[in-house]
Amino acid sequence: MKLHQLITVTATFALVTSLARGNELPKGARADIKAAVKEQNGPGVPPELRTPRVDARTEKMRLLIVQGIKEGTLTVGEATSLECELARIEREEKTYKQNGRAGHRERRDLKRDINELHERIWKKTHNGVQPAQPLEK
Repeated sequence: MKLHQLITVTATFALVTSLARGNELPKGARADIKAAVKEQNGPGVPPELRTPRVDARTEKMRLLIVQGIKEGTLTVGEATSLECELARIEREEKTYKQNGRAGHRERRDLKRDINELHERIWKKTHNGVQPAQPLEK
């Protein structure tokens, strides 16, 4: 895992924990997540190693997790589990790119994994389990 990916995962976990404690979403948090994803597909990255659709969807999943914590529909444990799954998908993407490109089958596998994660996020945000103390808006 690259340093910026580790920072992104660590920052997201810290953000989730902070929101669970009742703190407000820091200004620029959404922009920080988007900037980290954009860096993965920057001009210095060869075209065959770019996966903008996968990166956009992983960014969306990360924002859904943050939104679930903020709205009180995800517990810290659920959010941590989902974030770990997202980190696993990102590691898998990196592994697929090690041979110089992410092929059709590898992209299809990543798409399936992201779809399954999205379904898990939806189920956990709609399961009726609320945190011990709902977050104030």
